[in-house]
Amino acid sequence: MRAIQRLSLVCSLLIAAAVRTAADEPATLVGWGVDKKNTDAFFAQAKDVGFDALITWSTEPAFLAKAVAAGEKHGIQVFSSLAPMSGFARRWKQEHPGQPVPWQIMTEDEEAAQKFLAAGRNKYITPYQHGGEPTMTHEVLLSKIICLSSSEAKQLFETQIDEILSVQGIAGIAFDGFGYQNYRRCHCPRCQKLLDAHRKEHPDLAEKTSESDFFRIMLVEYINHLSDYARVKRADAKTTAHIWPVFAPEPLYGNRLDMDFCGQTAAWFTIWPEDKIASYAAIISGKAKEFHKRQQGVGMIGYYSRPNAFPFKSAERVGLELRTMIENGCHRIQVCSAGDVIRNPVIAAVFRKYCK
Repeated sequence: MRAIQRLSLVCSLLIAAAVRTAADEPATLVGWGVDKKNTDAFFAQAKDVGFDALITWSTEPAFLAKAVAAGEKHGIQVFSSLAPMSGFARRWKQEHPGQPVPWQIMTEDEEAAQKFLAAGRNKYITPYQHGGEPTMTHEVLLSKIICLSSSEAKQLFETQIDEILSVQGIAGIAFDGFGYQNYRRCHCPRCQKLLDAHRKEHPDLAEKTSESDFFRIMLVEYINHLSDYARVKRADAKTTAHIWPVFAPEPLYGNRLDMDFCGQTAAWFTIWPEDKIASYAAIISGKAKEFHKRQQGVGMIGYYSRPNAFPFKSAERVGLELRTMIENGCHRIQVCSAGDVIRNPVIAAVFRKYCK
């Protein structure tokens, strides 16, 4: 009996030591945004803070090659981001002249809410969440999003992936903005027809349940298709994302995505309660492999040094959020934006403490 007790004590001590070691290890840090004018200096500053990867919103091969060169010099990987928004629309018009951009369609109430939020500084004087978990009735994203049922748009994304992965040294693809403008669904005739078919196949589901079920499946399968395509194009290509805008029926659906590093929001640009940050961080890290073994969970923290537009976060507050995320399992951190962190020496010091 004493031998068993001693063995149990030793095991407990070893587990505790492993937990302490993991908690004490610096977190890896990925940043959204790259300075296109002072690229090399930006990468040098990013390295000093502790970034080991940066994601650029640019898909231009010439700039990507420039960023990769700077990244190799400073030991930082570079990802290029795909987003189904205004930049993609410009590409669509080039490739499909005369064809309307296949934007998602919202209800009249949602369109009215979008117009109100877009007027003047309304989005700053209301509790608008900028694509995070909505707090207002009919809250929607201001930016339009391409409809996920458009096969032509999907093919154009594949073409963009081809171009990005042809850049020697690029680490892979980052997904941003894949979701729904109203955080729930698209109301175009094609999507409605597909939803009706889904409901016929699942007559046991309630109307709201079948709606959220179908549009979650559509969103997940769309991203997974493009992730698979990237791996087929180049076997060593990595895929990552930030889950944004939120899918309101299931905010933490990201573990359903078959990608390498899935960034999900653990601490938004607004001030979240500490217990919510802890809970989300535990889910993001603890359930990352529930559906796909390749995935590693990444906790995203929002930080903008723009007090006139976004809630002010002090160094103490940023430190609390990072510490809470790490203590609850998120040892991979993603921040938007990298530039706002780098340009604020006080905030940069906080990230340096936890991530370098």
